[in-house]
Amino acid sequence: MTRLLLIGGGGFAKEVAEIAELCGHDVVGYVASAPGLLDKPYLGLVEALVGARDRFDAVAVAFGIVDRKTAEARAGIIRWIEQQRLPSVPLVSPHATRSRGVRIEDGAIVAHGAILSVDCALGAFSIVNSGAIVGHDAVVGRNVTIAPAAFLGGGVSIGDDTLIGPGVMVLQSRKVGSRVIAGVGATVLRDVPDGTIVLPKASKVIGTKKAGKAGPSAEA
Repeated sequence: MTRLLLIGGGGFAKEVAEIAELCGHDVVGYVASAPGLLDKPYLGLVEALVGARDRFDAVAVAFGIVDRKTAEARAGIIRWIEQQRLPSVPLVSPHATRSRGVRIEDGAIVAHGAILSVDCALGAFSIVNSGAIVGHDAVVGRNVTIAPAAFLGGGVSIGDDTLIGPGVMVLQSRKVGSRVIAGVGATVLRDVPDGTIVLPKASKVIGTKKAGKAGPSAEA
């Protein structure tokens, strides 16, 4: 049994803890900027990991990317734990679908209900959240968050430190660069360069039904 210590103590950390325990790991506590929602021992700031190495075997980065600030923060945490030579393990929910030929690097997290299709690849510390679909032969880079209900078509490529937001659709064989933010519900129809933001189109009314003519007056 691996003793796992989480970095982050919010709502997603609760989900990660459940996945880890279902995979047979022992979640022994967490570090974060302040005590959070996770019902595990709080060890303090992330730097506390250095003095607590005898208490854990591996770490998991248990917060995802929601904007550019968290993308940079997560990338910085990952660089730091690698400099400190702290090991990580992949965490794949037993309630996810993992097809043959799927490759998953250390630190990646796959949540309940996610679908990983044939021969896709997940980079280190990437996240595939609940209900997301990664198509066949897709390549997801390092420190990427694929949010709930997102869809990546077959052969898609996602660069490092990128957010694919909730409900985003990336069509087959498209290439999304590094440090990209794809906002809620966006549809990626063409390749996306590094460092850009993709937003969904606003709702547009394309027609209305004309009201019928008023009937005769009820007055005598």
